[in-house]
Amino acid sequence: MKNQEQTLSSKELIANAIAKLSPEELAAIYPPISRANFVVRKSWLGRNQVITFINNKNQRITYNHDEVLKVMLPKLSIMPCWIKREYWSQSTDMPANVRHLAKVEQLEAAAE
Repeated sequence: MKNQEQTLSSKELIANAIAKLSPEELAAIYPPISRANFVVRKSWLGRNQVITFINNKNQRITYNHDEVLKVMLPKLSIMPCWIKREYWSQSTDMPANVRHLAKVEQLEAAAE
């Protein structure tokens, strides 16, 4: 077992350690974040990260990164951008095939 641990890369060691954490421990280490857009990253899988962004329809979208990525992964895994960068984002809204996994809140129009 010790020899196997020595051959793992830093990324693999971190991923293994994260995988052993409870949901409460993950929430303490990776608190909810706000972003300017929708994003999924392979390196974030396993964090149970909650992400919020505001789309172009003035809606606050909140989603669990892991739940969304698990649905998107079969399609992403064959896309050149994912293969190269292990990252995918969309600036205008959340992809239609995973919107059902998000909490959507309509925001008030800004006073002019």
